[in-house]
Amino acid sequence: MSPAEVLGLTATFFYALASLLLFRQFRSQPTPSTALLLAPAAVATAVHAVSLYFLMVTDQGLLLGVLPVASCMAAVGAGLVIACSLYRPFQWIGALVFPFAALIIPASLWIHTGYRVHPLEHGIGLHVLLSILAYSVLVISACQAIMLLIQHRQLKDGHIRGVMRVFPPIQVMESMLFDTIWLGEGLLTVAILFGFLYVDDLFAQHLVHKTVLTLVSWVIFAVLLGGRHLRGWRGLTAIRFTLAGFAVLLVAFFGSQLVLEVVLDRI
Repeated sequence: MSPAEVLGLTATFFYALASLLLFRQFRSQPTPSTALLLAPAAVATAVHAVSLYFLMVTDQGLLLGVLPVASCMAAVGAGLVIACSLYRPFQWIGALVFPFAALIIPASLWIHTGYRVHPLEHGIGLHVLLSILAYSVLVISACQAIMLLIQHRQLKDGHIRGVMRVFPPIQVMESMLFDTIWLGEGLLTVAILFGFLYVDDLFAQHLVHKTVLTLVSWVIFAVLLGGRHLRGWRGLTAIRFTLAGFAVLLVAFFGSQLVLEVVLDRI
């Protein structure tokens, strides 16, 4: 096996272990401290990052196919969960991020679509990095919104049950949601600016839909943050805007990328 495969499978094992420890805590079974709980995830993320280097970095540029990029986003998301869990109860988001990472790694290693190597020149590399960071942070926001939606529905029913009983209070969950949205929107803003500055064919035929949808997503998140600041938006309004903005962003990259790589076999 190649170094990327060996390291990727090792990361998959540790992500699966981290997921198991979290799910044991959801079932109120004895679990270690938060630090020990996140230790397997930290190992997985570090090994995952090295695996991605061997998988994506070539002498000609980067492999920016849909599955390698999704794997990269999973690694960044896992790293964010671990870092944020050091000062906020963010480890619960790992219940969505860690299993996804464990599943996407084998897919990125062994499923090959029509992607090709992209040479990185001038500021394009920074644009790609910022885009991946922004997408990853907003994925965390979407995960947070989904969990918040479940909490709202259970509160409406008058009964908190299942894994929601070990989640932070709804006010804390909302605060963490907007923290991630502010960070994600800031990164997305800078990524868009670098795109306009350094990508010469930003509005070429195979990028125009991606650009327009990304801008639509940026507007949705901007409206949400403006509504939060000016009108105090929260609860279901914040959840709906977050999921809508993320859905548009998801289609902007992954939808268009799948069409280009799988259907049209060109990128």
